[in-house]
Amino acid sequence: MILTIALDPILESKYYINNPMNNIDIRPEEYRYNIDGEGICTGIILKNHNVNVFTTGFLGGLKGEYIFYGLKELKIYNDFIFIKDETKGRIIINNSGDISHIIDEESPRITREELGSFYKLYNKIIDNCEIICALGSLPQGVPEGIFFDLIEMGNRKNKKIILNGKGSELIYGLEASPFMVILDKDDLENISRVRLNFENEIIKVGKAILEKGIELVVIDLEDKGTIVLTKEAGFRLEIPNAKDLKLNMDKGYLAAGYTFGMDKRYDFETTMRLGQGFRIAYGLVDDLGSIEMSDIKRIMTEVQIMPISY
Repeated sequence: MILTIALDPILESKYYINNPMNNIDIRPEEYRYNIDGEGICTGIILKNHNVNVFTTGFLGGLKGEYIFYGLKELKIYNDFIFIKDETKGRIIINNSGDISHIIDEESPRITREELGSFYKLYNKIIDNCEIICALGSLPQGVPEGIFFDLIEMGNRKNKKIILNGKGSELIYGLEASPFMVILDKDDLENISRVRLNFENEIIKVGKAILEKGIELVVIDLEDKGTIVLTKEAGFRLEIPNAKDLKLNMDKGYLAAGYTFGMDKRYDFETTMRLGQGFRIAYGLVDDLGSIEMSDIKRIMTEVQIMPISY
């Protein structure tokens, strides 16, 4: 079973309008509610491809109930710590096909008791999971070192852990040596405190991360592809006609692709192609349920893999 962690899930309200926003009274032509957050999205994607997945984290208030029942409707097994505060909301206004406004609510505040309950729940759940996806941002009150703690707990039980975080929580998490980490250029610049203008500089910082005991480093370059580094070899993945695509921010798409490949025990090349295929296919859509495996396979055939010499 795969475990996805959603510490700060989001209930997203998206409104589609087709007129200038210079009026006080605006009527959307369409609106949609999405359950969101990297851990949530990764779980939904994996479930859509018939992977046995379990999701945990924090939920609270009416928004939390909506997410809970949404996951239940999708038949995604889950067990959350229900908190006193309200789960985070987000409003997105899409004007004539482009996002014009994003309004993010404040994340909930987690109490010491709620945090302690989560650690106990997590330690119990991971006994039945082979791969753990520790993804996304943190709510208020959760220590920056939580990913370090969760990774150490998983490592003690020989679990493969995929880390994708931001800022200090990412830096702390790396010190616990997860099996795999997903980063982007901004993450690498934050870690190295150096501006990275060229790919050889990006690769150099990525290789330094491998020295922390991490088996696999995947660097997301958005429409330019990915850089994949292991201790033995490095690879540059790209799709020739993808550079003009407007991809959404990665909400766990790479993690879903690599997790899918590892869960199915595919060879490494196939797993890399899956990661890139998931990243592009889901980066082009709003509806996670609209992507079929045939869409991903079509992209996989176009992926070019070039070796990187160390």
